[in-house]
Amino acid sequence: MLAKDIMTKEVIVVTETTTIDEVSKIFIDKNISGLPVVNQYNKLVGVISEGDLVYKQKPVKPPLFINLFDGLIPIDRKEFQEDMKRIAAYQVGDLMSKPPVYAYEDTPVSEIASMIIDQKINRVPIVNEVQEVVGIVSRHDLVRSMVQ
Repeated sequence: MLAKDIMTKEVIVVTETTTIDEVSKIFIDKNISGLPVVNQYNKLVGVISEGDLVYKQKPVKPPLFINLFDGLIPIDRKEFQEDMKRIAAYQVGDLMSKPPVYAYEDTPVSEIASMIIDQKINRVPIVNEVQEVVGIVSRHDLVRSMVQ
């Protein structure tokens, strides 16, 4: 059995400039946990997952003082935290996992299962010969193929 036999063909993709808020809404509305990320030419450049949102957006711990011209100046922690929130990652390109793990339509399902296990990932985008996303194989797709 090959990837094309079990992959989900209607894949939602996002771009590097999609906001984290937009991605979060897609995850919730569509009940999915990850999406392929494509560039302006619709070629796969990464994957964004719930894990990326949870693990990579750790809170910043501000310093108590800033060293300015060899003198320590106390800073306002609350103001610093607000500034850090504004400059923290807000686009997919800032948090996505790259380079992406991917497979082709004619990749055997057993190979995709190994990729998922070995790489500790939940999904593998399926691309054509020019790296455009044509499908996705998730752990759910693998389990479904075992039952059929």
